[in-house]
Amino acid sequence: MMSYHPCMDQPEYLLCINCETPCYTFEWVDLQVKEAVCTVCGADDPDDFITEEDFEAMTSAG
Repeated sequence: MMSYHPCMDQPEYLLCINCETPCYTFEWVDLQVKEAVCTVCGADDPDDFITEEDFEAMTSAG
């Protein structure tokens, strides 16, 4: 599970890493994703969701 910098506010949305769909309904507690569900692919593991910034870093690396 990814945790984020203490100064980070709750993101507007998270991206599902399985299908790259933005997900707007999620629970964000103590700077991390506690619960989320992708309405497209059905992913529901919090580790399957990342912020847009993390997604961009992941896709631009290497």
